Amino acid sequence: MNASAGLRSAQEQFILEWGRMSSSWGINRTMAQIHALLFVTGEALTADEIIERLQISRGNASMNLRGLMDWGIVRRFRKPGERRDTYVSDEDPWLMFARVARERKRRELDPTAAAIRECLSKVPASDSSSHAATIRERLGVLLEIFELIDAVYRQALVNDETFFQAVKLYREGVSLQAGGKKS
Repeated sequence: MNASAGLRSAQEQFILEWGRMSSSWGINRTMAQIHALLFVTGEALTADEIIERLQISRGNASMNLRGLMDWGIVRRFRKPGERRDTYVSDEDPWLMFARVARERKRRELDPTAAAIRECLSKVPASDSSSHAATIRERLGVLLEIFELIDAVYRQALVNDETFFQAVKLYREGVSLQAGGKKS
């Protein structure tokens, strides 16, 4: 296998795997594959190039590119002198992770915590039955878990500077564990 074929094979495998695991992240396969293509190639591609490479419909490409831009992990721009839009993925996987975590929290965790609070508010304070106590206790513990996740999120991911300092420390630690020297 020549270098070009090996590179293409690695890209194809990554695109397939990224698409396969997408359901675990709550996004559809095509959206994940478009992201994987843009990320792994490191190239700015037009919608037509994405459609051709992934063998998807124009509507599917358009809808999923819009979704990726909403998530903040793909940008659209036009090269000077060009008429067609071009799409590019974030280059930094850490930044991509932080944006995905932010969006997942906003879309999934925050509404769930609000729903738990609303359920708790519906249990009359005057109800001293064992059923009411069970609901208060179980939902209260769930809410504590969501609040802990929120606190960790705020501590680690809200402030990009803090997040990237943590990444830097992690990378230095990994380098030291691998026998590297601290610079």
